[in-house]
Amino acid sequence: MKPETEKRLEKIKRISNFLRVICKVLLAVMTCVFLTAMVLILTGRGTLSLFENTVYLPLAPVTYLDRLILAVMTAFTMMVFLKGLYHLHRLFGNYGRGDIFTTDSAAQIRQLGITALLSAGVQFLWGFAVVALTQGPPPISFQFHSDCLVIGPVVIVISWFMEMAAETREENELTI
Repeated sequence: MKPETEKRLEKIKRISNFLRVICKVLLAVMTCVFLTAMVLILTGRGTLSLFENTVYLPLAPVTYLDRLILAVMTAFTMMVFLKGLYHLHRLFGNYGRGDIFTTDSAAQIRQLGITALLSAGVQFLWGFAVVALTQGPPPISFQFHSDCLVIGPVVIVISWFMEMAAETREENELTI
């Protein structure tokens, strides 16, 4: 391997290990945020901010069944976010070991594409949940980020190409 390539690979390893630590910290913080949100929602304390702070839903007057629906929707949202962080953590772990062009790295990238599609689905469900749960007139509009519907499949296709390239590389290494 050329010295320049080795230097780049070492830099990739260092940066990936640093980003992996950031993912671990974010996983821990988001788990704490999730547990706190569950307690507040289920006990009916506080106000839930929705649609990028345009709709505020006080939790105290909300029925227990409606709070349960909010808790389930919050859990879905957090699970999607944690899934994305988990697969980033695994991908950076592969890169930190120097396993860049591997089928496992391609699989982690594919899971990130699936996470983007799941994010779009959760956003869509939130729109219906808020309309059903808000007391008084429903919000005039809600924001839906359709970019996830494009980004997700594109990332999945890129991961498929990467997986085919990794398999070809592995075959070539075996024949030499």
